Amino acid sequence: MIRILTSIAALIAASACAASAQTGDFAEDRGSAAECTIDVTRTRDGALFEASARAYEPASGEYEFRLTKDDRDGSSDIEQGGAFSLGAGEESVLGSSELSLGRGGRYRARLVLWDGDEVLCRAERRS
Repeated sequence: MIRILTSIAALIAASACAASAQTGDFAEDRGSAAECTIDVTRTRDGALFEASARAYEPASGEYEFRLTKDDRDGSSDIEQGGAFSLGAGEESVLGSSELSLGRGGRYRARLVLWDGDEVLCRAERRS
């Protein structure tokens, strides 16, 4: 009985972590100058991806937003990137793109911000 309860508790904890990682909400831990998120909105033929960043203190540098999909029609990659600059408390959508996804299609979306010296934040979403 204890083993079953322990297993159930572990599954609930893992589900909660997975759900919070997939919501697209900014993390509450503010140990970095910025937080990254990728919001995914299902559309009629696939999904719309929006890569955003929020700065807790002034931050600037470069970002890379990469989308990869695989489905029965093939695979594709989309890469967006460039410079960003955010003031303290400022939030911005850095990139967005819509992917068509055939039946059984899979995607991976990744956003990374860095200031030249270190990675400020990263986010990843997968189907």
